[in-house]
Amino acid sequence: MSWIIDEIVARGGEIFFDTYMELVLYHPRHGYYSADKPRYGREGDYLTAPTASPWYGRVLTRTLRRLGADAGPARLIDVASGDGMLVARVLENLGIGAHDHVAEVFSVERSESMRRRQIDRLPTTSVSVQVVGAMAEIGPSSTPTVVHASELYDALPVARAVGGATGLEELTVAVSSGALEWGRRRPREEVEQYFARRGVSLEEGQIAEANLASESIHHDLLNTAGDDGLCLVLDYGYETRRLYDPRGRRGGSLSTFHRHELGRDPLALPGEADLTAHVNWDDLRGAAASAGWGEIGLWPLAEFLVRAGIAEELEERGLGMEADLDAATITARQEVKRLLDPEGMGSDLKMLVQAKGSMIDVASKVLSLD
Repeated sequence: MSWIIDEIVARGGEIFFDTYMELVLYHPRHGYYSADKPRYGREGDYLTAPTASPWYGRVLTRTLRRLGADAGPARLIDVASGDGMLVARVLENLGIGAHDHVAEVFSVERSESMRRRQIDRLPTTSVSVQVVGAMAEIGPSSTPTVVHASELYDALPVARAVGGATGLEELTVAVSSGALEWGRRRPREEVEQYFARRGVSLEEGQIAEANLASESIHHDLLNTAGDDGLCLVLDYGYETRRLYDPRGRRGGSLSTFHRHELGRDPLALPGEADLTAHVNWDDLRGAAASAGWGEIGLWPLAEFLVRAGIAEELEERGLGMEADLDAATITARQEVKRLLDPEGMGSDLKMLVQAKGSMIDVASKVLSLD
């Protein structure tokens, strides 16, 4: 913990919470996501849908094939791609004919250590695969583009505010007697404006998070996709009215994860625990509207997977309802159940699907249950 105390002291002894969250997650040496090993998985701190089961990658591959049948091979951009497991699974599923369905692949990952792991992991394929550190490294293209972002936005630094007796206050992290402690200051203008523009007034004592960057980041992401694009955003979140409802989230949505244990104290294990705050889906909708994109749907993960053909994928692999109940079938069904679990990620995770240009009709067709 001494490193973060030294950082805060060097910055005057007190910093706003979003600066603290940026440091503990993304500091190039001590940050949580700068570790040499992936943080997710059974040996890590949390599970993600794309890495919890190979069936997520199979369904995404199926979606790319179906889109390609109507729109032609598309660019695939996977944002916050970690160690590249999902990209590797998609390329392996596509096989030697990958170029018939995908024109090129960009794997975008901020962590340098994870990018190094990707170079060793990603298979040789018939399409160009580039591992980059930021969306800004991807140039424009007239090729139809599919952007996939899993748990990107809930890992962005957030400001924290609290309703005070005389109005809004912003939470800070300060150093006192060699330890971290909470502080309060008059809110920055951008924090006040965030809540005001969304019609949110915090009750006295109510804590809430403001993701000041998500809207602009999403806008840039959509612009990178171009005029014929499909964007799949998988994340935890709510719309404004639910996210800031004091009856359900009086203490905000910020959580920590360490060895699969949920926590609420972000000051406890700086750099050793994941910090996450729920996405405001209305922010991403606002970005899409300003970029000229339309919404196909916002669905629980389970519903999206059903729409995308997970049942058909099971059947085609000989693992459907008529399959013999051998070890392979039982294992496959258990892996699928993990993704569809109504008491877990099947309902907790949501998929926001947005599109532009020709992809609006194509994606609507592919993801329709009719």
